[in-house]
Amino acid sequence: MAATGVSPGLVPGDLAPGRPGTAVLAWRLVALKARILANTLTRSTWVLVGTVLGAAYFVFLLGVAVVGLVLLGGQDLALVRTVLVVAGTAAALAWWLLPVLASRADATLDPARLALLPLTVGQVQWGQALGAFVGVPGALTTVALLASLASWRASVPAVLAALVCLPLGLALLVTGSRCVTALAVGLGRRRRVTEVLSLAALLGLVLLGPIVTGVLSGLERTWDRLPQWAGVLAWTPAGAVWAVPADVAEGRWAQAAARTALTLLTVAALVLGWRAAQTRALTTAAGEGVRGSRAGAGAGLFDRVPERPWAAVAARCLLYWVRDPRYSGALVVVPAIAALVWFSSAQTGAGFLFYALGPMFAALLAYQISGDVSFDNTAVSLHVLTGVRGVHDRAGRVLALVVVAVPLCTVGLLLPFVLHGRWELLPGLAGTTLLALLGGAGLSSVMSARYTYPVAVPGQSPFKTPQGFTVLNVLVQFAALALILVLVLPAAALVLVQLVTGDAAWGWAALGAGAVLGPLLCAGGVVLGGRWYDRRAPELLQEVAQFR
Repeated sequence: MAATGVSPGLVPGDLAPGRPGTAVLAWRLVALKARILANTLTRSTWVLVGTVLGAAYFVFLLGVAVVGLVLLGGQDLALVRTVLVVAGTAAALAWWLLPVLASRADATLDPARLALLPLTVGQVQWGQALGAFVGVPGALTTVALLASLASWRASVPAVLAALVCLPLGLALLVTGSRCVTALAVGLGRRRRVTEVLSLAALLGLVLLGPIVTGVLSGLERTWDRLPQWAGVLAWTPAGAVWAVPADVAEGRWAQAAARTALTLLTVAALVLGWRAAQTRALTTAAGEGVRGSRAGAGAGLFDRVPERPWAAVAARCLLYWVRDPRYSGALVVVPAIAALVWFSSAQTGAGFLFYALGPMFAALLAYQISGDVSFDNTAVSLHVLTGVRGVHDRAGRVLALVVVAVPLCTVGLLLPFVLHGRWELLPGLAGTTLLALLGGAGLSSVMSARYTYPVAVPGQSPFKTPQGFTVLNVLVQFAALALILVLVLPAAALVLVQLVTGDAAWGWAALGAGAVLGPLLCAGGVVLGGRWYDRRAPELLQEVAQFR
């Protein structure tokens, strides 16, 4: 119990049917989440420091928002309505979609974990709904909605209506978030559906650039049309509740009642959808088993590689890249990044960004294996129990990366030259790409042996993240990407000198730097990471086994 952060008083025996009611059990689930959160923050000083820094940043943003909402109260009622409807709709969409698109859905009170406990679907729903306010997003959103009451202070009826709509708005945010997350996790158990959802999410991110650029280029026209857009959003499920106070202030009681009814129907539909997904999760989680392999199917790729430890590790990792959505998602990112960089360079005139596709692909793919041990989860035990040496483990993972990354990086490297020419830059960018791929692989080999972070375990949806993922984890991952960029500097700097001077010799020097430093950094990372892996293998297994 202590390892999972569960309070000694919160054991399955206390949740026996027929004893406490729904309200009591819901509050116990909330207390359980609060205890897990507290234990997560206090288990490490660095985790606490990272969380405090992240919370301070969000508190600063909240302060800016609160000041803006208070100052908005002195403006015209139509302006207040426009701003709050647009902001409220954006908040609703953020609550509904960001946990799925960012793969950071809260899984602390996951129904798959609670399936064996004598809990009803309603009790789990109430626990998850109230538990949404245990954490930074729920607390900040609640404070922001309370501050929005000051925006209606010019009209007492509007303030009273906003006070009534506040819990309705919170219900809209929470039920929408839980419903979308539950449906995404349920669909995510099917590999093909998961890949389609990932592709759709990435296409949305690609289209975000053109949308933002178009809005910024026509900012004046956008501001003039904002009231019209707010009028349309006020009749959508995500925006209706935020316009009710303005209707009350202006005496439009029929519209206020219609928008309130639309919001109530939306919340009811979300609760029913959430309940259906939750029921399926609670009834199927306990019965899921491991499918047996077909007799006589052979060992597949393992039959075609040399009988060496590093080759077996490489074969297993190659299967990850092809079959595991957590890895194949990184392959979907590559064309999305190419499209986004092409659009950005076309709009801004910064064509050099398009020429950097090869190094970008190499750096991102090399970074992907920095979480290999975390992605393996308890499968690391195969390496520990069979006595695979750390250097062989690291080398096999790098080899699988090279097999997957070389074709993609080659396409990213050659595409800009095929479309726009300037072939004199090819040697330098080739050296930069080689250094990014091999140097980044060496760094990732060291990082994955020294640091693990919570990820979706094998077989789960990539949209699902276990508890324990904090701001510090995000900072460490950004630091790893920054270090890869630092490793690329020796070759990238020479390419920049070639651009300034026009001397092709600097490009060939960059190619030489990449050809020499890349293999050296990769070999050094494999050896150093292998040594650390040998010393820490049991500790790594213990760390990743806690990810659920």
